[in-house]
Amino acid sequence: MRKRLFLMLFVAVVAFASCSKKKETPQPAPAQTTKGLFVLNEGTFTYANASLSFYNFDKNEVENNLFFRANNAPIGDVGQSLTLIGDDLYIVVNNSKYIYKVDAKSIVYKAKIEGFTSPRYMLQVSDDKAYVSDLVSTGFWVLNLNDLSKTFVETGNTTEAMVKVGDEVFMSNWSNYYTSSETSNNTIQVVEYVNNTLVDEIEVAKEPNAMVVDKNNHIWVSCSGDYMPPCEPSIFCIDAATHQVIRRFDLAEGSYPSGMAIDGAGENIFFMNGGYGTLNVYKMSVDATEIPETPFITSESKVFYNLKVNPQNGDIYLTDAKNYVVNGDLLRYSADGTFLASFELGIIPSYMLFN
Repeated sequence: MRKRLFLMLFVAVVAFASCSKKKETPQPAPAQTTKGLFVLNEGTFTYANASLSFYNFDKNEVENNLFFRANNAPIGDVGQSLTLIGDDLYIVVNNSKYIYKVDAKSIVYKAKIEGFTSPRYMLQVSDDKAYVSDLVSTGFWVLNLNDLSKTFVETGNTTEAMVKVGDEVFMSNWSNYYTSSETSNNTIQVVEYVNNTLVDEIEVAKEPNAMVVDKNNHIWVSCSGDYMPPCEPSIFCIDAATHQVIRRFDLAEGSYPSGMAIDGAGENIFFMNGGYGTLNVYKMSVDATEIPETPFITSESKVFYNLKVNPQNGDIYLTDAKNYVVNGDLLRYSADGTFLASFELGIIPSYMLFN
C-alpha cells in the first residue's frame, strides 16, 4: 500500500514538474537587428494581423514577427509604413489610426501615438519635427518628436507620399475618395517646413502614388492615372527649385506605374508597371527621354507589390504578395537583375526600409 501510494505521489510530482516546465518554456528571444532590411507586412484588412520582418544581411536570413516577439502583442490593422529616426523605429498602422514608436534594435515598445484619422507615411523634416500624411483628412499632421504631441495643418487636399528637398516638402495628393468633390487627386502640394505653410501646388496626372529625388534635385512621380476612364497613367519629372514639370511620360492605358525607387547615385529610377497584379520592373536613366519598352525584371508568376534598391550595392528587393492571403516573399536580385534569393515573410509584405 505504501509502495503504491509512494508511486502515485512520485508520478504526480513528475507530471506536475513536466507541466510546470512546459508552461515556462520561453518564447523566441526578440531579434537584435543590425545591418539589414525591415519589411512591414500589411496583413489582411480588418484582421489586425500586420507584422514586422527583418532581413539580416550578414546571416542572409529573415526573422519574422519581430514586434509580437518583442512585445507579446500584435501590431494592428494594416501596417502601412516605417520611419527610422536615430535609435527609434516608427511603425505607421493605417486602419488602426496610430503610430508605434519602438527601439530600432530590439523592437521593444516605447510609445503609442494615437488620434490620427488615417495615417499613411511619416517623414522627419527637422531635428524635432516630423510630418505624417493622411488618406482621409485634407492636410497633414505635424508631430513633435520630443513630446509626441501633434497638430493638424489644413492644405485643402489629402496627402500621401512625401519627399524633402531643401526647405520644402513635396506631398503627393493621391486620393479624394473620402473627401468632397471639390478636392483633387492630381497635385503635388509644396510645404515650407519651417512654418508648415502650403506655398504651391503642382498639377500632375491623377493618383500620384510614389516619389523619389534624383542627383539633380528633380522629383520623379509615378501616377496610376485613376481607376475610372479616361485613365492617364504616367510618370512626371519635376524641378524642385522651380516647381515646374520638365518631363512627362505617358504610359499605355491599363498600365499601373507604382513602387518607384532610385539607386544610391541618384542616376537610375526603378518602377513597377503593367496590369494591376501583373507588374514588371523597369529601369530608366534620369536623363532618358523615353520610357523603356523592355522590362528589367519580369514578374513571371509572381505578384510584385513593392520595390526597394540598396543604395550601397545596387541590390534590388521586391515583395511578392502572392494571393494576398498566404504569407508573401522577399525577393532579392543583383544590380544587373539576376535573381539571388527568396525568403518567406508575412501576409502582404509591402513597405521596406534599410537599417
